[in-house]
Amino acid sequence: MKIQQLFPVLTVALIAFTACNKTEGPGGTSTIRGTVMGREFEPAKNEITEVIMSPGSELEHGDFWILNAPVGETYYYIWYGNPTWISDGNPYLEGRTGIEVTFNYSDSNLDIANNTAAAISAIAGNDFTVAIQNDILTLTNKTAGHVPDANNMSTAFEINVTDQGEDEFFGTSMPHTDARVYLVYGDADGYGDEVRTGGDGDYSFTNLVKGSYTVYVVSQDTLSPTETVKSAISVTIDENKSVQQAADLQLIY
Repeated sequence: MKIQQLFPVLTVALIAFTACNKTEGPGGTSTIRGTVMGREFEPAKNEITEVIMSPGSELEHGDFWILNAPVGETYYYIWYGNPTWISDGNPYLEGRTGIEVTFNYSDSNLDIANNTAAAISAIAGNDFTVAIQNDILTLTNKTAGHVPDANNMSTAFEINVTDQGEDEFFGTSMPHTDARVYLVYGDADGYGDEVRTGGDGDYSFTNLVKGSYTVYVVSQDTLSPTETVKSAISVTIDENKSVQQAADLQLIY
């Protein structure tokens, strides 16, 4: 008699447990499949140029060197004029903005460096950050991107590009292997499952019940390369024993 009374109680408990189960999550018969497409990204870089100055005794009236910015920005030439000369030493380079630096033959390396830094800051301060240490100028382009390298032209200055300016780069989009893919059940705060993509960038989440899901990968933020963002899509399962083909997930790395 006691055994017969246990069956109704057990049946009620099972019904109560089923009723409390989530509408999204594991334990079902459906599948979400998809592909992760990866694309390599490199942010644009600012060019940094180092100029080691010579003393005034190694300069001639009209000597000049050239300094560049990314395409579409202003190009410059820096020229040196000695007040003891009557003739105009300006080379008037077409397509460039001239920056004059007055010098004397008795000027030291430090004098030339300081006078050059002041002249560049005054005229090209919107395009370059100018730093000076002893007789070395460090010029950083404020606009990132590819820059034709500076050239010492007729001067005896030593010019080195310490950081090459580069344009923003996006690689070709292609299936991305071994990427972590996360599945969120409904409006849950965190993910409920994760898998890794195979050799063709493919992934699948199985044993899912009907409901709404979010699938995402963690991608590099192109606006702030040191940060990451979620690249996500929404998927709805309306039928049991169904396979939902999700849209491609786009991963930047």
